[in-house]
Amino acid sequence: MSEAEPLLALPLLPIKNSVLFPSVLMPLTVGRPLSVAAVEAILAREDKELIVATQRDAAVDTPGPHDFFSMGTKAVLKRMAQRPDGGIDLMVQGVERVILSDIEPTDAYLTARGQLAPLPADSNTEIEALQRAILELAQRAIELAHPNAPAEFLRMLTTNEDPLRQVYVLASVLTLDLPKEQALLEASTVLDALHLLHTDLLHEVQVLELRQQITSQAQTAMNQQQREYMLRQQLRAIQQELGEEQPEQAEAAQLRQRLAEVDL
Repeated sequence: MSEAEPLLALPLLPIKNSVLFPSVLMPLTVGRPLSVAAVEAILAREDKELIVATQRDAAVDTPGPHDFFSMGTKAVLKRMAQRPDGGIDLMVQGVERVILSDIEPTDAYLTARGQLAPLPADSNTEIEALQRAILELAQRAIELAHPNAPAEFLRMLTTNEDPLRQVYVLASVLTLDLPKEQALLEASTVLDALHLLHTDLLHEVQVLELRQQITSQAQTAMNQQQREYMLRQQLRAIQQELGEEQPEQAEAAQLRQRLAEVDL
C-alpha cells in the first residue's frame, strides 16, 4: 500500500453478482437489513461516502468480514428513493479503488477500512493500439447484442480518451462474468486492464457471432419448412380444383375396391 494514501473507514454496502467501477454510475436496490442500516449510516454523513464491495458468494444473505473480495470501490451516494415494498433504490457513483484491510461489524451494518489504490495514468504505443482494438471489438459486440443501441452510446465510447475509464465503462455495460469484472478492478496497471478487457471482448464477440450464426441457420431451416408446407397446401388446392385425386386418396380408393372384389 502507498503511504501517501490515507486510510479510510466508511460504511460498507455489500453487492452481489456485479462490480462497481470507479467513475461509473450504478443503480442499486437494497432490502437486506444489513444494507438498509448501511444506507442510513451513509445518509447521516455529510459527504455521503461509502465503500461498495462484492460478495464472493451471492448465496450468503448476511455476509461477514471474510465474505468479500479484497478490493472494493469508494463511492458517493447520488440519489435515494424509498420503495413501496420497504426496499430502497439507490444511485451510487464509483470514485476510486480501495484495498480492504479490515471489515468490522458496527451496530447493524459493516464498516470497511482500507486504503485508496489509484492507478497512475500511463500512455504508450501499446496502450494506444489496445485501446483502438478494444473500441472496434466493443462496437462489434454492441451491434451483435443490441442492434438498436443508440448511436450516441457508440459515440460516447469513441470520444472517451482515458483508457482506464474506457475499460471501466465498457466492463459495466457488457455482460461479463463476476470473476472477470473483479479481475479488471484488481488489475495492477492500465496495460494489464486493457489486456484483460481485450481478451474478454474477443471471447464475447466470438460467442455472439456464433449465436447469430446458429439463429440464422435455424431461421433458414424454419423458412424452408414453411415454404414446403405452403407449396404442399397449394398443390392440394390445385388438385382439388381440377378434380384430381391426391396420391394417397387414389391409393385408398384402390384398396377399397380390391377389398370389395375379394370373396370373404
